[in-house]
Amino acid sequence: MISFNSQARWQEYARTRSPRLREELIREYAILARRAVERLQFTPWGCVSTDDLVSHAVIGLINAVDRYDPEMGVPFEGFAMPRIRGAILDALRRLDWAPRSVRAEENRLRRAYAHLEAVLGRTPSDDEVARELGLETSELEHLVSDISRSSVLSLDDLVSGSEDSTSRGERTPAGNAFDPYVQQEKTEARRRLVEAIQALPEREKLVVSLYYEKDLTLKEIGRVLGVTEQRVSQIHTKAMLRLSHKLVRHHELVAELAA
Repeated sequence: MISFNSQARWQEYARTRSPRLREELIREYAILARRAVERLQFTPWGCVSTDDLVSHAVIGLINAVDRYDPEMGVPFEGFAMPRIRGAILDALRRLDWAPRSVRAEENRLRRAYAHLEAVLGRTPSDDEVARELGLETSELEHLVSDISRSSVLSLDDLVSGSEDSTSRGERTPAGNAFDPYVQQEKTEARRRLVEAIQALPEREKLVVSLYYEKDLTLKEIGRVLGVTEQRVSQIHTKAMLRLSHKLVRHHELVAELAA
């Protein structure tokens, strides 16, 4: 909930667009930018640093401050976080810093998950995926670890399409929120997303819930599950690979998530 004082400040900024108040709001909510970077599933290295990522996150925060309408009735934090994460992901996609070999293996894994699910009619086990790829299960785990360290897989990225530089936060529909057809699309998109997540193995489903619904960091999820942060990253990566063939380029889903 937005407190009375916060609501009044946002209403004042929406009315006056005061540069002074804008600066105050950006400073007040800067912690959201740092929090978004902390929730990333990889350790920055090489051509990108934590400070670089925080800078991109702040750009997303500023965009959210300028676009937020307190009359929407949603907390600023909930409105801002998709835009902040989207700004980070957009920057990382432009850098495309992951080795090509990792990109190739990531795509190979995506295809394996999609093929096996189509053939089996259910979510494949790790052993089945490993056999499909001609690997031992331990080798599959190492492959997933490499991808989790060198790639940026997220639900935000999947629903917006990996080749589209526009984050889900920039796709908020305008002017058609009460269109019956749009509402029907949103309902169907929400159902499809819920079904896709519910079909995940239990531990992957739990990690997705804690990460995207509860906004916990990978380290915090590790404490909950009693495993290392790296292990949580692996579980998250597997979940995103399983979901990728179901969610990429579902633009109505993007609209539903951004609304």
